[in-house]
This record gives sequence, structure tokens and C-alpha cells, in this order.
Amino acid sequence: MAPIRKPIVRKECRCSICKSKTLGFDRVSVKTFKRHQEKDNHDITHVQMPHEDTCDTISSAVSEPVNQEEDSFEFEQEDVEINSELRNLNDTNDILDIRTRNQPFSETDCVFGPEDNVQYTSDTYEEEYEDESDVEMDNDEDSSLESISELNLIHRFNVISVALFVSLYVVDEGAVILIAIINKILQFLFDPFRLPVSVAGLKRLAGFEALTSGVKKYVACSKCHAIYDNEAAPLCCTSPNFVAHGVRWSELHRLQYFDIVRCTIIDPMHNLFLGTAKRMLERWVADGLIDDKKLVAMQKAVEKVVLPPDYTSLGTKIAKGFPYMKADEWKSWCLVYSPVVLRDVLPLPEFKNWIEFVNACRYFTKPSVSEEDIEKGHKCLEEFCKGCETLYDLDLLSPNMHLHLHLRQTMIDFGPVYGYWLFSFERYNSVLKNIKTNRRNGFESTFMRQFIEESWKGDFVRRLLKPMHALACFEIFDKFTTNNNNTNTNTNTNTNTNTYLSHSFSISEYLEASQNLSMIIRGNEPLPPSALPLKTRPLSFMPKHEYDCLVGYYQAAYKNPQISGCKDVIDDSPFVNDWIEMVKSIDLLGQSYKGCIGTNGRGSYIQAYFTERTGSEHAYVGEIQYLFVHNFRPTVFSLTYRNPHSSQHVFAFVKWFKSTSDKTRELEGVELLQDEFYKQDFQSILPVYRILLTVAIVDYKTTKNVNKKLAISLPKKIYY
Repeated sequence: MAPIRKPIVRKECRCSICKSKTLGFDRVSVKTFKRHQEKDNHDITHVQMPHEDTCDTISSAVSEPVNQEEDSFEFEQEDVEINSELRNLNDTNDILDIRTRNQPFSETDCVFGPEDNVQYTSDTYEEEYEDESDVEMDNDEDSSLESISELNLIHRFNVISVALFVSLYVVDEGAVILIAIINKILQFLFDPFRLPVSVAGLKRLAGFEALTSGVKKYVACSKCHAIYDNEAAPLCCTSPNFVAHGVRWSELHRLQYFDIVRCTIIDPMHNLFLGTAKRMLERWVADGLIDDKKLVAMQKAVEKVVLPPDYTSLGTKIAKGFPYMKADEWKSWCLVYSPVVLRDVLPLPEFKNWIEFVNACRYFTKPSVSEEDIEKGHKCLEEFCKGCETLYDLDLLSPNMHLHLHLRQTMIDFGPVYGYWLFSFERYNSVLKNIKTNRRNGFESTFMRQFIEESWKGDFVRRLLKPMHALACFEIFDKFTTNNNNTNTNTNTNTNTNTYLSHSFSISEYLEASQNLSMIIRGNEPLPPSALPLKTRPLSFMPKHEYDCLVGYYQAAYKNPQISGCKDVIDDSPFVNDWIEMVKSIDLLGQSYKGCIGTNGRGSYIQAYFTERTGSEHAYVGEIQYLFVHNFRPTVFSLTYRNPHSSQHVFAFVKWFKSTSDKTRELEGVELLQDEFYKQDFQSILPVYRILLTVAIVDYKTTKNVNKKLAISLPKKIYY
């Protein structure tokens, strides 16, 4: 493999610009050094006037009056600097440099700018430092400014906030105008500090530019995949392996343990959702199994479907014939919509064959999969492919379907699909697509700079604000860092809400708690760090019938019938108060849960295990009414029930749907429920640890016009 980019070589430049530095020279890149030398040579050969005439000309030009209302704002400080420099001029080159510093070098430069064949536009300010020479010119302007650590708190706040604001909302001329306005305000306040006049200088002073200082541009050969320095890339491929054998070569081929076939990952997103799911629908339409009339009926059947927050709703796309479907929409179609609507549309053999594919997707898309899940998913795909051979014409079969049978080995080698499927890659493509550029060469560097700035902006703010001890600044900086979770503040948030418990969280206990009913869970177990701090609302009274459920839960959870409520006589027994703090939502390892009150219901439908009277375990579907935090200590004087964690409990108040004995849709992964709830009791109080899965709910009418609910269990996210 060709060597990657060489380190930048810098030279000591003693031109008319650089010799005014403190050391009498400046270290610049070779390209900038040549440009400075050419500029000095150009000035000497094109300007033929005596020293005295030049001084007179410059003095008259400097002393020329300007319009105080329009031009003094822009040139007032510059005139003072020029006059001070004129007093110290010792040779003609210095005079020529001052006279021509803000003028084009030649007629060509008037059109194309100081660099050859580069056209500057105003699409984005990031291109100011796209080329290294641009950065060097900004260094000439702002090198005299002190570092951010040397500024006082107020100046540091101004620099950081303006740099973040400019990077998020403002481009080009707007940024320069904003800086000029702030500098003018500082002047009116008799503050000697000034912000750098360029965006690149402002970022450099704030330390924000350090995030992207390592971004460089490389070129990859499309034939042999060798990596070259942008300026050292050959005109054609020089790889001896490609020239000799005509194949794409990689140094990985030299590794004895590298199997080019087995080490190639199959992307489940394209293989399953954008591949087979789309192909099967096209075949059903082509064979006449689905027509426009059936599409409209399918749309009506799922008009009121309620999905979890991380699933994309199809809206009216079913009735329109599935136009412009994205991968996450095909995923929702496979896992949620199709088992509901295709039952009465496709012939039974075709429908059962499709459910084999749906079940395989359910097994493979789990964030945490077992070897048993992988084997079950593989068998489902085998049955699906065999069924396609007998039910459809052979032209339906494609190499993509053959790759279905290699997904098992891919998951065994590389783990769950969430680690390598291309959903996140496609989302980042959307982010990059929306970054503005001026279409200059090298726009890849602009994409990468902007992407890195947005990705690490939260870490940048935390690192700079930590030594400042400026907690009051968090609120405004939080508006600039949308991806920053740790600096979020909320005026209604209880600062004591479980924050100190984050260190003792156990992910293994959390995962086991939802399935192992023999495990003691009381609701005060430490939450995942990502869930903290909980954003709670002000204290409120719990309604009486719900409060009775809470008292009953504590009595059952702590196995102490002496625990008393407000209606009981308060004695030495533990007392349950009726004050609670409601929580709008809670994030548990990437899965968000919400109450249905005041929302559209997304994220409020869940499933949890309960032990029935017969001793068997059954998963019930419920609707979260609200999430809340409650403080309770199990004992007053006795240490028998010493609480190992905290007195703070986090619950969900849930209404559970009545189940039915109808199991006709069990093989489809669809549960039929009654459209009414069980009577509320202590089991309506559910610790958030006990939530098993998220559920999609669909309103359903039977042939006898009876309202029912269809529940489709979906994989629960586990991002730690």
C-alpha cells in the first residue's frame, strides 16, 4: 500500500509580511512561502517610485477623510494601525507591503482571487480554511491574539458562544457582520478586547478548530485501493498486482487468516428490507394478488396503528402503492404492518410463506440475540426460500435470496446486526447531504470538518466549561449542542433524582429482571446512566384509587402488610405518602417510554410478564398512563428491611388489556386482545425494570363487528 500523506514541511519566511513578527520571521508551508516570495518580487518589479514619493502618497491616502456614518466603523482601527506602522518603516519593501496589503496583486487576481483558478463563493464559511494557504493567511491576521485559557470568564464566554453560534446558524458575510457588531458593542463599553474579524480566527481562538485540525485530504485508487497524498496521486494505477492480474488488490490479501469470502459482511438492511421485502411486493402486484382496491382496504385497516417511537410510520403510502420507500419504512412494513393487513389479501399459502420471512426478520433484528435465535431465524429463511421455489416463477429467485442463507454465519462471526447494518450509515449520508458547500474541489474535507464539529460539539463544551466553573453558562450552550446529553439542564428537574446511583447500575441485572420473575425487583434499583437525570414535574397528589394501588404494591413487594397509607392510623409502621413526581419520558438503554396522557400514545404500549394462579407465566400487554417517581422507606425503626440502594422508586402506572382465548393469529406473532382493561390493583404499579418489550397496537373489528385490539411485539432496544 502506498504511504499516506507526508508531514507538512514548513520554512522560515522573512518576506515583508512575515518579518514583522516577533522573531523577525514566520514558519509557513512551502506553498505559502512561494506565494509570499512571488508577491515581494512582483511588488519590486511593478512599482517604480522613490521612497519619498511613496511616503507622501501613503500619508495622503491615510489622512483622506472618510464618511463617519458609513466608513469609520469599518476602517477606524485599520487607519490607526497603518499610521503606527508608517512611523517604523525602514525600507521600500515595507512601504509597498502596507500600500498593497489590501489590494489585488494583478489584474488576474481581481477576477480569480490571490490563488490560481480558485473561485470563492458565499455558500459557506467552512471553505475559508479548505486550503492550507487560507489558514496561513488567517494566522497572519490573528496570531497576536492570546489563547482561550488566558482570557477572563466574560471574554471566554463571548468567544465560545459566538463560535458555536456561527458554526450552527450563520455563514460567510453574516458571521463577519455579527463579529463586527459584537466588537462595536465592546468598543462602546470601553472594553479593549476584540473578537477576531475572521471566522477561522474566531474558531482558532476558541480552540474549536482543534477538533478538525487533523482532517486531511487523500485520494484512493479505484482499481487497487491504494491511498495517496492528494498532491502526489499518480495519473493512473501503478500497482503491479493490478497491471499483472487485472484484479483489485489489497494488502489484506497477504494475511493468511483473511478469508475474502467469509470476512465479507452481508448487510441485513439491503439484503432483507430493501431487497426481498420490496421484491416480494412487486411480485404480488405483478401477479395480480394485490390491486389498487386492496391497497386502499389495507390502508384503512392500519389507519390507527400506534408504533413505538423508533419505528417509522407509513402514513398513506400503502394506499399510494408504496412509493419512495426507505429502508426503515420497509422495516416497519415487514415487522408491523404486513402481518396485520396481508392475512385477508394474499392466498393462505403465500401468506404463510411470507410470515416465515417476517419471523426470520424478528429473530435477526433483535439487539441481543442468542445462538438459538440465530438458528430459528435461519430455519425460517430456509423455509421461505423453499416456498418461493414452489409458489412463484423461478425468475423471482435472485442472488440476494441466496445470501439469506449466509446471514447465519455472518451473525455468528460478527454479532447482532445492529453492529454493522447500514441504517446509521444511511442516516449519516442524509446529514452530510444537508451540509452546504461552495462546490470547490476538495469538498470532502468540508463534509468531514462539519461532521466532526457537530459530533463532538458537546464534548468540546464540557471540556472548556469544566475549568471555568460557569454553571450558569450551561443553559445557553446546551442550545448549541443538540447531541450533548450530559450538560442538559431543566428548571423543573429535581437535582437529587437518582444521579448518584449511576455508578452501581448493572446491565446484566437489568436485562434479567424483565424475564426472571423470581428475581426481587422493588423499583428502587439504579437506573442506566443514560436515563439520568430524570426530568420530573412538580410534586402532585396521586388520585385515591391509584394511591391505594401503590400502597398495595409496597405491601406485596416488601412482604409487609403493616405498611400503612393515608387512611390508616399513623403509628410505628412504615408510611406511604401520596406525593409523586411525574416523569414525561424515560430512556432505558436507547428505548424510550412515555405515558399516554397528553401524547399520541407512541411509546406507551408495553408487554410484561406476570405469574398466573396456575403458576405459569404469561406476557400481558398494557398501556402506560404515566411514569412517576415516589420516595418511600420500608421501615421506620427496624433495620430488617435495610434498603441497599435508595428510597426513591421509579414506576409506571399501567392499565392492562384483557386477554382472549383466541389464538388464531398466534403463528403470525399477532396477539388478539379485548378493547377493555382489567380492574386496577397493585399490579398496575410496574417497576420500569419489569418492562419486557415494546408493542405496536392496531384497532381491529371482527366479522361480527366487535372492537378488538391487535398487539405486535417488537424487539426492545439495548444501546449501552
